[in-house]
Amino acid sequence: MLRPLKKQAIRNEQADEATYLAHLAAQRNASAFFEKYERSELQELLTTSFCSWLATKDNLRQTLDLPTGLLRQMKSINVPTAIFLTPVEPDLELDCREIHQIIRELSVGIYCLNQIPSISLDANYDQSTSCSLPPAYFDTRIGQMLIAVDYMLKALWHGAYMPKEKRVRFSELWRSSMDIDADGIPQTERTACAEFCQAGLMDISKEPDFQGIYEENLNEDPTYDPNSPEEKAFFMQFADYIFLKLTFATTEVQQYENVFKFDAAYNLCNAVRMTEDTLSMHGYQRLQQRLALQQKLVKKYLEKKVEIRKNIAYLKLMSFLIPFIINLKRKNKIPNLSRLLQPYSDDKVKTERELPPILLGPDFKCQHFLYTQNQYFHLHGGIEYDVGTPSVEDLSDEIKVLNRHFRNNLLLDPDAPYREHYPIPIMDFQGKSYYVIGIELEPFYLLFKSQWWGAINEVVSTLKPKRLPLTDIQAMDQFKKRFGYKKAIKCKSLPFGMRAAAERGLAAIFLTFCRKTSLSSLALSDDHGYGLIHYAAIYNRVSIICQLIKSYLTINQRRSFGPTALHLSAQCSSVEALHFLLALKADYEIPDEHGWLPIHYAAFYDNVTCFTILYRKHPASLESETRNEKCSTPLLLAATSGALDTIQHLFSLEANWLKKDSEGNNIIHLAVLNFHTEVLKHLVELHNPDLPVWKTLVGMLDCKEQKRKEMAIRCLEVLCLAKNNYWKCILDAGTIPSLINLLKSGIIYLECITVGVLSNISIHESIAKAFVEAGGITVLIKLLSTHEPELLSRCAVLLYDIAQLDNNQVIIAEQGGIPALVNLLQYNIEDLLVNVINCIRVMCINNHENQLKVKDARGIEPLVNFLQSDSDVLLAVASAAIAELARGNFRMQNAIADAQVITPLVELLRGRKISVQVKGAMAIEALAERNTNIQMRFLSKSVTKFLLKLLKAFHLKVKEQGAATLWALAGQTLKQQKYMAEQIGYNLIIDMLLSPSDKMQCVGGEAVIALSKESEIHQNQICEGNGISPLVRLLRSGRIAEGTLLSVIRALGTICIGLACIESL
Repeated sequence: MLRPLKKQAIRNEQADEATYLAHLAAQRNASAFFEKYERSELQELLTTSFCSWLATKDNLRQTLDLPTGLLRQMKSINVPTAIFLTPVEPDLELDCREIHQIIRELSVGIYCLNQIPSISLDANYDQSTSCSLPPAYFDTRIGQMLIAVDYMLKALWHGAYMPKEKRVRFSELWRSSMDIDADGIPQTERTACAEFCQAGLMDISKEPDFQGIYEENLNEDPTYDPNSPEEKAFFMQFADYIFLKLTFATTEVQQYENVFKFDAAYNLCNAVRMTEDTLSMHGYQRLQQRLALQQKLVKKYLEKKVEIRKNIAYLKLMSFLIPFIINLKRKNKIPNLSRLLQPYSDDKVKTERELPPILLGPDFKCQHFLYTQNQYFHLHGGIEYDVGTPSVEDLSDEIKVLNRHFRNNLLLDPDAPYREHYPIPIMDFQGKSYYVIGIELEPFYLLFKSQWWGAINEVVSTLKPKRLPLTDIQAMDQFKKRFGYKKAIKCKSLPFGMRAAAERGLAAIFLTFCRKTSLSSLALSDDHGYGLIHYAAIYNRVSIICQLIKSYLTINQRRSFGPTALHLSAQCSSVEALHFLLALKADYEIPDEHGWLPIHYAAFYDNVTCFTILYRKHPASLESETRNEKCSTPLLLAATSGALDTIQHLFSLEANWLKKDSEGNNIIHLAVLNFHTEVLKHLVELHNPDLPVWKTLVGMLDCKEQKRKEMAIRCLEVLCLAKNNYWKCILDAGTIPSLINLLKSGIIYLECITVGVLSNISIHESIAKAFVEAGGITVLIKLLSTHEPELLSRCAVLLYDIAQLDNNQVIIAEQGGIPALVNLLQYNIEDLLVNVINCIRVMCINNHENQLKVKDARGIEPLVNFLQSDSDVLLAVASAAIAELARGNFRMQNAIADAQVITPLVELLRGRKISVQVKGAMAIEALAERNTNIQMRFLSKSVTKFLLKLLKAFHLKVKEQGAATLWALAGQTLKQQKYMAEQIGYNLIIDMLLSPSDKMQCVGGEAVIALSKESEIHQNQICEGNGISPLVRLLRSGRIAEGTLLSVIRALGTICIGLACIESL
């Protein structure tokens, strides 16, 4: 790292010699600075140093229109210090030495090499990934932070991670380990997964900070499965063109003299480097539905690791420092690097030039990408800065008063003793804590060669003619390194090679090729209508755009009367390219072939940073309409594409949310028509009376256009489950009558969704009552005659909920509901059968008439037949239904028994599924209750031994059902009850008495009564088995049920009759 010399006071007679020695020392330092670069890296460094909008000494043949905010409005600093205030990051200990290192590196990068920090991860031919940093930030702390954060971002996105130390080593070895040939194809027979995992690649969800992150379901749309084979396959078609990136920006700036208060934030966005002719707008929105879920997960967990949080905090700080230092240069001032803490040694700031590929192991949890086994792949994405800021405001009076205190106390002494950690001073203002960072400034004169910047500029001037342009061999070597041998050969063709260099940002090669071709050929378009400036804009290559502009290329070149480079930058989130094009006064009012301006692209493609840049450039464009038949504003386009981040930003800018397009659609209509339920949820939560989401949905349900009806009901299907209180909003909006009308439409698809919506919210009593009052039962029963299984299943669910309320059992039965339901038992679809059987069961609860109607409709035989099904679910629901059919109805008990139900129910108890056994026992209890004939038939099948196993189960509910069924089989005669009690045994009877369950206690008491009656032997054995104490405890209990209490009293009385057991009491 460049190490500026300490300045010392000298006498006049020593001035010339001291200046000479300082110049020599500066030259030595400057020469050493460039030694870290390889030849190709140095060529890129030299080219990008003058192909930049920061290189003001080079003539771009027009004045630059700088970004708004700090770059234009910063006031001059008339004192030799600058003070920065920024909010404290909670639970983080930032280090002042890190900040001084950042300031040092930014000063060198901006003042001498004209480069702003950023990173782009680019794919190589062999699936490795190039860390494309601006060369000025190779082997810097800034470069390390950018790589660390971006790698973590991509690791979370892909689900695989390799720690840095192992990654650096593996990057050197993996090609030889896999025997990669000149075309990037592995020749080894080794298994890639084994090699990569042995080298340290791991499932990131096994890291302590990220355990279980991919098991969390962030998808709130029950109709959408992001991991279905179809969605994965569609996504993978475009995987190489999709990227996630972070953009850091200053969100607030205030200044008073030399004191600056600021705040910063970052935005995570995605972009697709494909145009409409390759990926339709519908396809883009389909991709976004899956990408949004992935983006949400990455954003949620990106800052989980403390080290990444620290790096992000430093990167946020840089979002202010970059425009500050750029403006400082324009005002001929520079940070005094000799007054900063000592820099890190060169070996501590090494940056990776390349990342090895990653792959997904067979047991990796992440399902975002679908690769074949042992297929390794590259990473892509990036981080960049928005150098524009909001308008600079004045500081509060409270902070102004403390200005003198800042100057005197907050500068660190660079000669202070070494410490492991240099804490940043913190002060409190207006109820908030702020870091207070101070740096010293000195005058900046570009040609002052005895200073470090003069020496670096001198070396750069010396190296340029020596290293540029490239030879053909050097250009070919760079092409082969990135593209492999086959594509490198194609790059010998100037049109192909220049396009490849423009896409990849190979500035030195592009410079070389520009000197070999005519200026007119630089403006030529390829077969797709794109020129070189378009590709440079799509891939955010500012150095390429700069060279093209210097070659007199028209900055507003259009693609076959379509978009300009400005449009494509806004679409692909190319922030730096967008800034540069606007600085060169590219026309932001040229429409494409659809009448869209660049700001419309930024809004539609949800690039908030790009939108902000264009809005600051021309605030009137906030309400600019597309120049086509729809006349859409940016807000309407954002609603069309579901660009939620942009919508939130537009609301913060007070965009006109009442605006409608030429077809009368506002943002609610467009969100509904394009099925953007996340946007609708956001609009609902705004509680804005001018945006009545629910009323608008009702209006769309009632309209004549089928498309509107369909999209409105589809959105309701998702929204009704999105929040616990949304059912009430749906009810209050008067939606139920509209839904019932939709059930009469005769369109099966719409009817199916509508019944689904109703069945989702019919668990709420108010909804069910409103549905019944609106005449919904009649419509629903008519739908039971259709032949669409999904519709029938949902109708059964809705009837199930309705039948449980008020007198609806009777109403449904009177309108022919029971025969219609029984008729559905002929289907062989499990989900449908389960819902229908459950509905029949509910219809029969405590309703003898309905029980008989099921019998009359010949519903008993199918239910009994289901007891032989292979499905445990079907066995359980059929048993439960038989229980309710038979309960309390002697006639039904006999009818069901005559349908040969005994043997199948006994067989159920032989199984191993506890839930099925419990339902079977429930059916036996209902059938045997007060029916001696059926009791005898079950007892003859030795059912008791299976029921006794339930009494030994762990769960109380299982024990309760076992006890109740056993006592139902005990009948009403003493002989039969005594037999059953003896089968249960003393130990289990006492356990029942000790149970916390009223049912168990009651059965236990009845069993004691049965044993004790007329049997002195049993009385004695109960006493000897400590059976009296549980009865007495129950007698003294204040929480015992009345029926249980009577049973206990009778049991104690029975024990005492004929035997003197009073003393045991």
